Formats: sequence, C-alpha cells, structure tokens
Amino acid sequence: MNDIRNVFKRDDEVVLRPVEKSDAEFLHELVQHSEVRGTLGRPPKPLSLKEEKDYIENLSSNEDIAYFIIEHKKESAGSISLHGLEDEYRRGEFGISIHPDYQNQGLGTKSVKMLLEYAFDAQNLHKVRAGFLEGNIGSKKIMEKEGMKREGQERHYKYVDGAWKDMIWMSLLESEHSTLRED
Repeated sequence: MNDIRNVFKRDDEVVLRPVEKSDAEFLHELVQHSEVRGTLGRPPKPLSLKEEKDYIENLSSNEDIAYFIIEHKKESAGSISLHGLEDEYRRGEFGISIHPDYQNQGLGTKSVKMLLEYAFDAQNLHKVRAGFLEGNIGSKKIMEKEGMKREGQERHYKYVDGAWKDMIWMSLLESEHSTLRED
C-alpha cells in the first residue's frame, strides 16, 4: 500500500483511486483467483505479471477508460473501471471485481454507486451498461440495487472452465439515475 494515495472518490468505507504501477501484483492475483476468474470469463491462459504491468503502463494514454482500485480500510479490495466510452452517444460500460476476502460486505455496491455518479455527473453519460456471466449472483444484486434494468441475454458469450456461459446485460439511463438520487 502506498503511503501517499491519489484518492479519486471516497465514502465512509470505500476509496476509489487510480490504478498505479505498484498495483500490478494485486491485480494479477485478483484476476487469477479462481473465484474471480470464473466470473470474468478470462481466456484459458494465464495473464503474466509483465502483461499486467504493460497494461497499467498503457492506461495513461487511453482516454476511453477510467480504471480504479477499490480500497477498504487502506487495503486493496478490488478494481472497477468505466470503459468503452463513446462521446458521440454519451455511453460507456463498467466492470468490477472484488477479491473474495472482501465480498459480501457492500463494497461492490458502494463502488458501483460512486462510479455511476462519476459516469453521469462528471462524464455526462446518457447510458451506462454492464454485464455479468450467468450464475454471478453478486454482480446481479449489485446492478439491481443501483437501479439497472435488464436489457438482454447474449448466448454463449464466454468460455469459462470448460463451458460456454451466457452474458446478461443491464443498463441505467441518466434519467433513471437522477430519479434514484432524488428518492
């Protein structure tokens, strides 16, 4: 953990901060963890630590992604990104991964809430979507709690641990987000 932290957003329990080079080992461990990897649908090959470092290095030149570490009590607990940003249509997607040691504590819900505020308020997006692989109940619950609506199901989207899985797509419009914040 860095002594000097570049905090992007925070609430009482969760901090979102930009991904840094020093996060490569944590991110590598996160995506390789068997409980996380099965929800991501990563290709059936290991991602090397060098590839993770190279990816982080290239983030600074990519304006179509905002990639954050989720911290809880100054410990890295997961990652969340807003990506696929399309200025002309004012839309984007997000993805989230929480380390199993930190799951079922509300960190995912709080992180998604903060990311959606950023997407709609700072990025002026009209629509944000996200998907989860069938069977990923945690992601489904987070998205539903934040008011996201089911858009559809894409069959055999990713091959995971020897089986094809469908992707369930959800979205939230800026008007729906505004209404939720007023309640």
